Amino acid sequence: MNRPRHRAFAPAALAGALIAALATGCIVDEACREHRDCPGVKLCNPESGECVYECSLDSDCGAGFVCRDHTCHFLCEDDELICPSDMVSVCGVYCIDRYEASRSDATSSSAGVDDSAATSRPGVMPWWSGVLTPAEAAAACTAAGKRLCTGPEWEAACAGAEERVYCYGDEYDPTTCNSIDAFCDPECGVYEQCYLDCPSDYKVMPTGSFSECVSGFLAYDLSGNVWEAVLSDDGVDHFRGGAFNCGDPALAHECGYDGLATTGFPTARGFRCCSDGDPI
Repeated sequence: MNRPRHRAFAPAALAGALIAALATGCIVDEACREHRDCPGVKLCNPESGECVYECSLDSDCGAGFVCRDHTCHFLCEDDELICPSDMVSVCGVYCIDRYEASRSDATSSSAGVDDSAATSRPGVMPWWSGVLTPAEAAAACTAAGKRLCTGPEWEAACAGAEERVYCYGDEYDPTTCNSIDAFCDPECGVYEQCYLDCPSDYKVMPTGSFSECVSGFLAYDLSGNVWEAVLSDDGVDHFRGGAFNCGDPALAHECGYDGLATTGFPTARGFRCCSDGDPI
């Protein structure tokens, strides 16, 4: 179906798009470890350690994206999309879970033990661990009749049509989402990296506990609480959104921050699911 499109905003492409960019010769000499090491609109290729353009052709970006000024742009649609009740529509293009994934037997105080399928529910502990992989998350989504979100899909849902830096706005706020700063001793004050100066009882919280931690598409906890695994095809495990224990939440909680898994990182790994939905 051909649908009218408008309101473009730019999520970072999957590493697969970066590798495609390598084939077009868009390489510079800069060495990098993460995206912020690269100049301008260039991004860090996790395999080569070199700065490359995100894209040169629309085909570098994948379905639903176009390449403009070497940046992949997601295109919102005017049409509405029917999503399951536990999901929200992202620009009429796809659906994403309203809440971080949880087990069916999770409660407000327990993450549960039933690994059969993921659910999306408020007020329960999310499904997370220090060793969860995107493959395991994908299997739980498939069992629920959904699929694991891609990196661009996840970022588009977080940034919203307003292209926000965080799911809730453009300035880091230590109290809006579950961050390492959110539970600093009030007598000391709550501010960016207050945990370095005073006691902080930081911890994972039940889904949707922070009512203002919501994206423009009404999905909760996309910034903070637990990292969220996303689908990729570059052989590297990718996680987005940061977590409750990130030492630099102002960076890690950004919608565009790509947390590449290394030994022991990240330590609070969760996920949420996406689906294609049904056009109205």
